[in-house]
Amino acid sequence: MCELNRLWIDDCLGKNAETVLIAASIKLIRKMDENVVAIQSFADGRLGCGTIYKAANFKYYGFHYTRFLRNRRTGEFTHEQILTNTTSPSGYVRSNVAFLLGDLEVFVVKTYRYIYPLCKHFQFKTKEKPYPEYDKGMEQIEWERDRRKIKANIISLLDKLVA
Repeated sequence: MCELNRLWIDDCLGKNAETVLIAASIKLIRKMDENVVAIQSFADGRLGCGTIYKAANFKYYGFHYTRFLRNRRTGEFTHEQILTNTTSPSGYVRSNVAFLLGDLEVFVVKTYRYIYPLCKHFQFKTKEKPYPEYDKGMEQIEWERDRRKIKANIISLLDKLVA
């Protein structure tokens, strides 16, 4: 399975621009790798629930909650992963310093999963669900984290970054 991600189309491109691009992507994926049995994509609940995937005949497999953080000063949104994954040390340090300083507001958002099977025999681990009712938005929450552990990780990463 592969993932189709980061699709955003300005409305000025007109009707069906998204489905035209999705259809072209599916065609290319089929041509490039015959071993791909399905294409997965996620819809960001801040913007909607993935109506375009319904229009493109993707199957719906439910949602999970994801944390996003908004910088109070810049308005920039960040996915929670940069705050928990140290594989990008400078990103981890920057974002967690902002978190510790109280610069970030935390929101929970629904992330909707859609899958387009390329193979008749494809079965996902969970059952297909009815398409969701239209919904979008985010809910501000408190994110309880171990501040001592964050500080220790930052110090350790800083030692490696500026050694």
